[in-house]
Amino acid sequence: MEKRTYPENFFWVFFCCGGLPILGIIKGIIIVVPIFIITFIGFTGISILFLPHDIFLTYRAISKTSIIGIKLKILTMLLLPIALISWPFLVAFLSSILGIFYGLFCPTIRTFMPEYHLLYGGFVDVFKDIFNFISDFFEFNSRSYFSYLREIEERKVDEPFDIDIIQIFISLILAACGSIVGVIAGCLMWIIKLIPSIYRLYYILFYGCYNGGVKMLMYSLLYLIAIPLVPVVAVLAILLYIGYGLYEGIYCAIEGYKQNIIHGILTIWDIIYKMDYLSNEFVFGRGFSFFPNYKEKYLKKD
Repeated sequence: MEKRTYPENFFWVFFCCGGLPILGIIKGIIIVVPIFIITFIGFTGISILFLPHDIFLTYRAISKTSIIGIKLKILTMLLLPIALISWPFLVAFLSSILGIFYGLFCPTIRTFMPEYHLLYGGFVDVFKDIFNFISDFFEFNSRSYFSYLREIEERKVDEPFDIDIIQIFISLILAACGSIVGVIAGCLMWIIKLIPSIYRLYYILFYGCYNGGVKMLMYSLLYLIAIPLVPVVAVLAILLYIGYGLYEGIYCAIEGYKQNIIHGILTIWDIIYKMDYLSNEFVFGRGFSFFPNYKEKYLKKD
């Protein structure tokens, strides 16, 4: 197989690596938009399309299982919509990132690989890969995921686990408050830290390029193309914040049941603390929060 790259040859690297980066980026630019559209619509569409199906089979499994009692079944059924609604947001975020970066960079990188055709190698293949990914995701949603539900549905126990009826109302209040606070706090933090996040992404991008050495010159144009994509990724991150905020409401209800109502209320505050901690860990490179960790202080005191 004929060699296509010569990173040890200074003149080859200096003269734009034989034009391979330019050719690869042209192919990437041509297909990135259709790849993004196919990926976003495919994955997000499947998650939404199967949502009624997911709801039906999940509720059927919960109603038929003998693992938990009737009161816990009622609570689970009331809390499930929070988790199910947050799922498409997470899928939309991840599929957007996959579509943009896979569609743009995959054809470019494969242009350097001799096993792919110079002109259309890594071009048609990307469409095939995306359709395979979507097909696998469809297969997972239609079969694999529900095998776990069938196991829950068919499992038998001598005595089901149950809770007090008052705990249903307490858990619902905690879950609703946790999700509302989580979404509001997440959106506010996303707005406040949007610019610092963009700066951090640029730092990671240029730091990786700087430490790449001479070989990284082959992919220097990729970094130039990635520059305008950084704000796009940062903006799309709001989907991740919303999905995380919704899901954390369920965690509040679980903590309220496992410990007590005070723990559940402190967990609502803990959502803000965790969001701030994790986002600061990314933006500033170290984990800390501007908010006090009241939950940890309470637990130590308790």
